[in-house]
Amino acid sequence: MTYYPHPLDYATGLKHVLTHRKISAMLEITPDTFTVEEVGNLQDLGFNKDKGDYAVFKVTKRAVDTLRVKRYFAKQLGVPDTNILHLGLKDKESTSTQYFFVKKTLINPEVKELHGENFTALLIGFTRVKPTRKSLAGNKFKVKLEPSSPSNYDIAEELLKLIATSGLPSYYGYQRFGVERPISHLLGKQILLGREDRFSAFFLRDHYPWENIGSVAARIKGLFPGRLFYEKIYVESPLSKGLELVEKSTSKILVEAYVSYLYNLLLNKLVDTCGWDCLNKMLPAPGCVEKSLHLYTDLFEKEGLSPESIGEMGCWWRMGLFKPFDISLRLVNNILEIGFSLGQGFYASVVLRELFKENLVLK
Repeated sequence: MTYYPHPLDYATGLKHVLTHRKISAMLEITPDTFTVEEVGNLQDLGFNKDKGDYAVFKVTKRAVDTLRVKRYFAKQLGVPDTNILHLGLKDKESTSTQYFFVKKTLINPEVKELHGENFTALLIGFTRVKPTRKSLAGNKFKVKLEPSSPSNYDIAEELLKLIATSGLPSYYGYQRFGVERPISHLLGKQILLGREDRFSAFFLRDHYPWENIGSVAARIKGLFPGRLFYEKIYVESPLSKGLELVEKSTSKILVEAYVSYLYNLLLNKLVDTCGWDCLNKMLPAPGCVEKSLHLYTDLFEKEGLSPESIGEMGCWWRMGLFKPFDISLRLVNNILEIGFSLGQGFYASVVLRELFKENLVLK
C-alpha cells in the first residue's frame, strides 16, 4: 500500500490510496486540460424560462475562482455580492460552468447576459424557490492528457474499474485547503481557537514553494496588491474588524476547511483501524457532538481543541466512501480523455490522485 503519494497529501490529510499503480504521464491541471460542469436540481426549484422569484444565470468561467467571479458579477449588476447565491465552488484552474441566482427584483429586467475578462453569464430563466446547497446534484468532469499512449489507456482502464468497484475515501480534496498555499484549514483552526496573532502570521507572512513569486515578494515587504484580495481587506480594515470581514468575504470557508481536515483525519484512522470496509457508511462531521465525540476525541486532543471550539463546528453527515459514475475513457489522436461524474460534495482531485499519484500537477 502506498501512503501519502502526492506532495500535498501531508498538508491536507489525504493518506490512503487503493494501489501503488499509476498513469506514468504527468497531468497538469489547467483550463485546457480540466473541465467541470455543474449539475443543479433546477426543476425541484420550480424552474421556468419566463417567470419566478430568482433569476438564474449560467456562468462559464476560465482560470478564475468562483468567489472572484461572484464579485465581478455583483458589481456589474450593481448589488452587494452577498445577494448572489451559488451552489458550489468550482476550481480556479479549470474551464467550468455553474449557476448563479439573484432575486429578480434586484436586477434590471433588460439584463440578459453579462461578460467579464474571464467569464460570461447568460440568463436562462427563473426559479420559484430560493436555492440552497441541497440544490446541487453533482458535477461532471473531463480531463485531457496529451500526448498519450496505449499503455496509459490500459492503466487508466484498469484503475478506473478498480475505483468503480472498490470506491475511494470521501476525502475533501486539495482545493478545499488551497493549492498555492495549503493553509485554509490552519487559518480556520486559529479562528476557532481565538488566536488572531497566529492567524495573521499564517495569513500575511507565510509563503510556500508553489506560490506566485510576486505574491511572495509582497508578503516579505508587507505590501498587498489587489491580487491578494483577502489579505488587502484584512490589513486595510479597522482594528478588530479585519478577521470578521475576511470570514464574511470568504463565506466562512476557512473554518469549514478545518472541519474538512478533521474529517480527512477520521477517514485515515478508520482505514488504519479496520480497513476500507469501515468507510462504507454515513459518518458525522466533528460538530455533531453527540454522535461524533467517540470518533473524534483522540483527534481533538491532538489538535488541542476545547469543548467550546468544537461546539462552533458545523454538523452534517457524509458517506465515508464514494464511487464515480458515468465513467468514460477514450484515446483519440494520442489524446487520452477521461470523464466521470460525482455526487454533491465529492472531489475530482481525489479520483485524479488515485489515477496519477504524484504525477498530478496542480497550480
